[in-house]
Amino acid sequence: MVLRLAPLLALLATVPAQGQVRLATEGDRAAFRAWFVLLSELQFERRASEVTDCAALIRFAYREALRAHTPEWARRVRLPPGPWFPDVASAPRPGDDGWQLFRVAPAPKAAYGEFADARTLVALNARPLGKDVGAARPGDLLYYRQPAQHQPDHLMVFVGPSAFGDPGADWVVYHTGPDDEGPGEVRKVRLADLLRHPAPRWRPLTSNAAFVGVFRLALL
Repeated sequence: MVLRLAPLLALLATVPAQGQVRLATEGDRAAFRAWFVLLSELQFERRASEVTDCAALIRFAYREALRAHTPEWARRVRLPPGPWFPDVASAPRPGDDGWQLFRVAPAPKAAYGEFADARTLVALNARPLGKDVGAARPGDLLYYRQPAQHQPDHLMVFVGPSAFGDPGADWVVYHTGPDDEGPGEVRKVRLADLLRHPAPRWRPLTSNAAFVGVFRLALL
């Protein structure tokens, strides 16, 4: 479903985060954040077949962070050996009608589903923190809106310190999305390098109109 927002920024300013999932404790929120960040960064190391664009990366990491993390699950997602985190005890479980993870329609309708595109993820399942990237915590999203592009909405995940031994504490991971030249790829960059990106429209600066800002998932 494509959420039609006009204007987008007006909606973001007036609609609170309305995501379906709510976690009961701070411990559960910390566990979700840890898994979400690890699984997002893992897509750079070994991408899951379903991760075909920026929103798919976030949906995958979000859903898998809420699962029971058994040895069988670890084999399926090809998780490398290393310290694991507690499971999210208050995580919802799929029902007969699927896993209702994301809100996909604004009020007064109440529609939920397992699929949400990039714009829906930030508009109805996250809350804006402003355009200062210094406010980003691991697991937060960087959102770009570029109407002139074929795919105008783009999301990146702020990882922070790498779980895979890369130096630095400001890593960002994202999928480039498909284009005329191919299916795209998952990339991992330092935020410091992103701020100096050769194309100014990708710099997460307050002066960049294409950079909407930093967003935090509603369940956090």
